[in-house]
Amino acid sequence: MYYSSTLFDIVGFSNPIAVGTVVAVVNWVFTVLSIFIIDRVGRRRILLWTMWGMPLCLALAAVCFHYIPLDLKTLQLTDDNIGWPAYVVLVSMILFVAFYAAGLGCVPWQANEFLNMEVRAMGTTFINIFNWGPNIVVSSTFLSMMKGMTPSGTFGFYAVLCTAGLVFVYFCFPEASNMTLEEVREVFQHGYGVNYAEEWRKQYKADQKAMKERAASGVDV
Repeated sequence: MYYSSTLFDIVGFSNPIAVGTVVAVVNWVFTVLSIFIIDRVGRRRILLWTMWGMPLCLALAAVCFHYIPLDLKTLQLTDDNIGWPAYVVLVSMILFVAFYAAGLGCVPWQANEFLNMEVRAMGTTFINIFNWGPNIVVSSTFLSMMKGMTPSGTFGFYAVLCTAGLVFVYFCFPEASNMTLEEVREVFQHGYGVNYAEEWRKQYKADQKAMKERAASGVDV
């Protein structure tokens, strides 16, 4: 996202700032959408629904960069014609940002709900460090990687990282929506608590359904 205008300039678009603005708008729209549905859908489910799209889009961009005529030393086009690979890169980047904004762009900032009150201040500090720390590394090395590893190699590298992140979320990120702080603490008494949280969620839904049925039938709940 930081280098969207630069990327689109590299692939040959005559007004890369305007194209980059489209990416920014997509980021805003899907971030707002995620904020509205995050409590209803659940953190884990949003991540699993969105994170698969990120490596897919990056891999697609990596393949398309292979067909764009670039001088790999200067990252300048050797042909002024904008071909189909450039348009595919544009679409893949817009979709990547949509998947990112709806999932990883929003959910990690809600992770302090996992923290007990006595450690929440320190935990929130570390959440910020571990979100912004790698962000600084990525933003400061991206263009150097584009020249050193080629655009295809760079996007392929980040596609692998995103895939690893998806695997981590699947096995290690429990769902804590509708839980109290005490119930969240119990989750992590069972390792990462993924299976425990899923069983708790099923029981919670069953209890809520039973209460509604009792209320509808006039039974005192």
